Amino acid sequence: MNRSRSARAVPAVALALAAVLYASWLFGPVLNPRLGLVGGYLSELAARDQPYHLFFQLGDVATGLCAAVAGLVLARVARDMPWPAWWGAVLFGVATALDGGYTSMDCAPSVDARCARLEELGDLSWRHQAHTVTSAVAVTGGLLSMVAILTVLRGAARRRPGLAVAVVLAVGTVGTLVASVDPGFGLGLWQRVQLVGLSGWLLLAGAVAHWGPRPGAAAR
Repeated sequence: MNRSRSARAVPAVALALAAVLYASWLFGPVLNPRLGLVGGYLSELAARDQPYHLFFQLGDVATGLCAAVAGLVLARVARDMPWPAWWGAVLFGVATALDGGYTSMDCAPSVDARCARLEELGDLSWRHQAHTVTSAVAVTGGLLSMVAILTVLRGAARRRPGLAVAVVLAVGTVGTLVASVDPGFGLGLWQRVQLVGLSGWLLLAGAVAHWGPRPGAAAR
């Protein structure tokens, strides 16, 4: 029992740390008030022409590394969970690290008309254009892991928080998808709901990693 929990403890803490680091966007209104509290795409905070972009880029890179390493370790030591639970975390982690380290946006189209025009024409760098792909992959990894965790959670103390996190993540993701087609729907707001859901998933994954999906599971 103690050995099992000890093996899970470090990656569990890494997932909790990833959840905190992933919330670096909360500093956006202070460090870059031009983008506002709910306006624009959150990744614009890390766009290479924006103030304090390195802070937000490093937040994504650190988040991704924590999640990816934790997922790899847990795939080996926490085999009471279905494989998508931890490999989804690896997928999320790798894509999020790429978001911050290699595919950050060139500029912020929501507040820069020239940037928006260049984006529409496809004249920005390949990294800017690839950002949408890496972001989508990251969300896919989080959703995959969330669904896998939900399927095995047992007991009200585990299942209720899991369902609450899943609802927030699902609502945020659907809202973001709709808003990406209809910008008037409030892309910035829905994406922030989505990121709250993803941070909640990381915290839930960390708790499940340490304690197991059901009472006594970590002791096996």
